[in-house]
Amino acid sequence: MPMMDVNLDEVVEKPRLPAGQPFTFQIVEAKPGISKEPNKKTGKREPYVNCTLSPLEPEWNDRKVYKVWSLSPGALESDDPTFSIKKFFQVVGFAWSPSGGFSTDDLQTVKFIGEVAYKEGDNRAQLKSVLRGA
Repeated sequence: MPMMDVNLDEVVEKPRLPAGQPFTFQIVEAKPGISKEPNKKTGKREPYVNCTLSPLEPEWNDRKVYKVWSLSPGALESDDPTFSIKKFFQVVGFAWSPSGGFSTDDLQTVKFIGEVAYKEGDNRAQLKSVLRGA
């Protein structure tokens, strides 16, 4: 039986990004997409923006948080900035274009203060709150 050439005793695990603590995040990647399944209310495959967030604090900036903002009518109408990208823009002070749209390239200039949380049994950080622009 072949042995793998790795010493697992020498592996040092990285700690998780602490939950409930404010971090300064920057959107480092923003990709548009279309949902695979139709929305239950609209019957349409709705657009979304898939973002990668990175904490700017030096000791944590190698971590990533993934956030998808749906552009469905229901999501956009929400008053929760972790759910509605429109409300997110208002909270962080991001100005969309006069026509009402925005560029995913421009999103990569957004910096904001937010917190993460973890679902039980899941070690992936999720955006819990958006506090203000940075």
